[in-house]
Amino acid sequence: MLSYIKKKILSNEEKWCDTLKLHNPYSDNWNTLISKKVPDFDIQAYRRYKKYKFVYDKLWVAQSQGIECGTLESLKNADKLPEFPIFIKPRWGHKTSSSKNCFKIKDENELSKYLDKINDMMWSEYVAEKEQMTDFMLQQGQIMHQITYVYSSEQNGSIADEWKYIGPDSRPPQAINTWISNHLSGFTGVCNIQYRGEKIIEVGLRLARGGAYIYCTHNDLLIRNINDLVETGNWNYLSPEELAFTPFYSFKCYISLPVVYIYPQYVMDTIMKLGGCMNFYEYYFEPSGNIGMVGFQFMKRDYNKGMMIKRVVETLLNFAQIFFYLMIVLLAIVYVLKRKYFFTIGFVVLFMYLSRIFNPLSIHNNLLNAQKQMFFS
Repeated sequence: MLSYIKKKILSNEEKWCDTLKLHNPYSDNWNTLISKKVPDFDIQAYRRYKKYKFVYDKLWVAQSQGIECGTLESLKNADKLPEFPIFIKPRWGHKTSSSKNCFKIKDENELSKYLDKINDMMWSEYVAEKEQMTDFMLQQGQIMHQITYVYSSEQNGSIADEWKYIGPDSRPPQAINTWISNHLSGFTGVCNIQYRGEKIIEVGLRLARGGAYIYCTHNDLLIRNINDLVETGNWNYLSPEELAFTPFYSFKCYISLPVVYIYPQYVMDTIMKLGGCMNFYEYYFEPSGNIGMVGFQFMKRDYNKGMMIKRVVETLLNFAQIFFYLMIVLLAIVYVLKRKYFFTIGFVVLFMYLSRIFNPLSIHNNLLNAQKQMFFS
């Protein structure tokens, strides 16, 4: 029943956004849209590309590279445990999202906490090298084009990056290209591969972040070429200059406290406009392995200015959480000491809190899902 009600509410997303004049970063302000036939999510790709759905078995991906690995269940009665640290995560890529239930395990005592807690988990040797990812455009298994996302060395919680650098000249390691040739021969479409050093950790038959980074290239020829590849199987052999774009950065903003409030989209619109940020920005919730999470993502060409804006946004988001925590404490004190002010203060606080509704309905749903992932997984 709850699932049905949520689906009904979300079905009014477009009307809600039109009424409140809220923008959709995936469709507004772009001359050319990514085709609906390009999967947005892994579950869509898993169902569409049945011949290649084996890539969503992360245990198989690890085994295909000779990485030491196995199911988490196999460690329960094992005579000998693997050398620590190891990394544990959900085995099936199409059943989970973001970094849900991904943990670096340092010793046997830490491992014991998870052996009976979560189903369909796997372990692998821990790869300490920096994470990156690449979007590949493949025609019959041949690499037609690629865009590589270079991650920051800094990391927040279990999230892999503070920022990404997106430029046309970045390249993946040759070992990643070789793996594609060996295991995706015959595949036509887009493929996202995440890796540490030369070790692949996850594969998805869709674009990174629903194509957000592709949109921010502002290269309509590139987007049309991707659409043609997925829709017809054809790739237009354009020159590197025609497929190029001006480099930019993607910044993640972290909220270090449990989230109870998000600013109306109009507030974030103003901040992004004043900061000269690119057209794509969004509330983007991803647990970071502790009580906090990623809360917002935006794009900026200038690194130094982008980092400054990132700190401003993080400060504002964290301040909002502290403010409402203090208001709850204040209301409790007033209720006990001066009851006559309780309803007045309560009404003001409630009015301020309800301003969060001025966001797309999907944003509230995404936050709820992230909170469930943090506290109930």
